[in-house]
Amino acid sequence: MEINRKKSEPAEIIMVKGRIDAQNSSILDENLKEAIKSGSGKIIINMNEVDYISSSGLRVMLSALKTVRLSGGDIKLSGLKPFVMDVFVVSGFNSIFDIHGSENEALSDFIK
Repeated sequence: MEINRKKSEPAEIIMVKGRIDAQNSSILDENLKEAIKSGSGKIIINMNEVDYISSSGLRVMLSALKTVRLSGGDIKLSGLKPFVMDVFVVSGFNSIFDIHGSENEALSDFIK
């Protein structure tokens, strides 16, 4: 898995590439914690290039969402491929996370 971060007002964008599974979900966890600790209350996880997500990846994302919402922030997801979206639907996480088709849509939603 590869992760890149960038600021794009008003949010920090975390771009994930590859598989999010038990072996590497800690990398995503570290990046999300760093973003939150640095004061980013608005985070977009761009998942355009994510091919797979396991339950450990879902747990990491849920934990970060709970943490950021305690301080009035939010995490939005963008670009989920059909298989990844299916995992979110089956797990019920599609009703917990705000999911957008593109990074720009997620950014626009933060601006509203």
